[in-house]
Amino acid sequence: MVKIWLSVKNNWGIWTLAFGFSIWALAFIYHSTYNASDGRLYFTLFDDAFISMRYAWNLAHGNGLVWNRGEYIEGYTNLLMTLLMALAAFMVDEKRYAVFVVQFIGIFFSLGAAFFSLQIFKTFKTNLQTGPLLFAAVLLYYPLNYWSLLGMETGLLACLLGAGVFCSLRYAETLRLKYLIWMTLCFGLAYLTRNDSILFAALSFLYLTQTLKKNARAFFAAGLTLSLFPLGQSLFRLYYYGQILPNTYTLKLVGMALDERLHNGWGFIQPFLRESSWVLIVAALGLFLKPAKQKFYLFVFFLISIFYQIYVGGDPWTYWRIIAPAMPFIWLLFILAGNELLNLIPKRLPTAVNYLALISLTLFGLYQTDARFFKQMTLQELPFDVDAAYNHIEIAIALNAVAADQATIGVFWAGTLPYYTDFPAIDFLGKSDAYIAHLAPDTSGAIAWDGMDSVPGHNKYDLAYSIQTLLPTYVDDLKWGKQDLTAWGETHYVHIKYKKVWLYLLKDSPNVKWAEVEIK
Repeated sequence: MVKIWLSVKNNWGIWTLAFGFSIWALAFIYHSTYNASDGRLYFTLFDDAFISMRYAWNLAHGNGLVWNRGEYIEGYTNLLMTLLMALAAFMVDEKRYAVFVVQFIGIFFSLGAAFFSLQIFKTFKTNLQTGPLLFAAVLLYYPLNYWSLLGMETGLLACLLGAGVFCSLRYAETLRLKYLIWMTLCFGLAYLTRNDSILFAALSFLYLTQTLKKNARAFFAAGLTLSLFPLGQSLFRLYYYGQILPNTYTLKLVGMALDERLHNGWGFIQPFLRESSWVLIVAALGLFLKPAKQKFYLFVFFLISIFYQIYVGGDPWTYWRIIAPAMPFIWLLFILAGNELLNLIPKRLPTAVNYLALISLTLFGLYQTDARFFKQMTLQELPFDVDAAYNHIEIAIALNAVAADQATIGVFWAGTLPYYTDFPAIDFLGKSDAYIAHLAPDTSGAIAWDGMDSVPGHNKYDLAYSIQTLLPTYVDDLKWGKQDLTAWGETHYVHIKYKKVWLYLLKDSPNVKWAEVEIK
């Protein structure tokens, strides 16, 4: 790995691009900050990332890897990312700044994904001097940066996949054991980052079956070593949480029929295929213009991400969270194919003209994939859903002022608000509630958006249980989907105002400092 690093040490084009991206990323992070009513500057993450941050904060401060103290439910799907968050929380003993550390390391995840894409590109031994163009294309793909800089595991996974694929290609070429060892470690860590990445690891081992005749012992030893990662996490999960599968698996996949998931997933993926069509078509053409098994290998990574996204029934957000880690491979294939297409022109173009034409093709591809996000990329608009984080920070400030230590909070948004408070929380949508996770999903159409009839992870709920039975001191709202407790709530909850923030609080609760609030 040291030699790989040294190979770009004197490449000033790459360093210039990396520096420029880092400046933009820091500006993006600052743009997402919030000057709250208490006079303090708050850093923000995507709401689901704050769920992991609450687990991480509790772990770093001696309360265990839990969402609520004393409740052992695995409501995260990104163990390695959560552990990195816990390290940040341990190092920086203030919640706001721990969030900044997580955002800051996201810069290096994006750079790592671009860096390993460049190393994979070099394995094709092309004379084309377009490494910086590929590096720039990966860094300019907004969905990957969005998730990386707002605390999700997407950038970390993209970096680990890129490193693992590079090592697999080098091992297939050289049979040097160090590459097989690094590949196994990278895919093992990728599994801990997100368990479904085992599909990518399986593909890489399938690709390496070509080495069996030369070194079968090393191949099977690597496979056995990789198996220790899922085995180890499963044993930990069983011991620590008392379950073989994470609660989020039950929440999102159990109970929803396969045909419903496939219908949902196909509806969700169509906008991605439309807005990425130019890049995908050119990349696919390159598979046949100059066929190579390495090309097909990389393209199958992308296909796995697509088919898996359809299989799980889509995602609540059209920012391509599941697909983004495989997109650096598509940009690599696009750059290779673009050059091969230009070489089909009967009268060969001068090198400079050829390079300018390839830049133009790439810019058009980036325009198509990023056009919807342009105002966010140029910092003219806030990143998606950051305004919701601002609102929840204000609610957290209000609750910290008016609620007693014994108060509980009931939330649909289970990230920002619980993180910036220390109250026991009730997750209405079940990420950290085993009862909700085991309910039948609502497929009536009441929970539908972005081409999906029923959104996985948001379609299981029982407000009678979460609100009427558990009676949280604070509730986000009194209705979701086809359930509406507004009429009941009028006699049990009161709408109060603290400064400029409105809250639903349990009427006459001893866990509210009523002298601090203004009743509507």
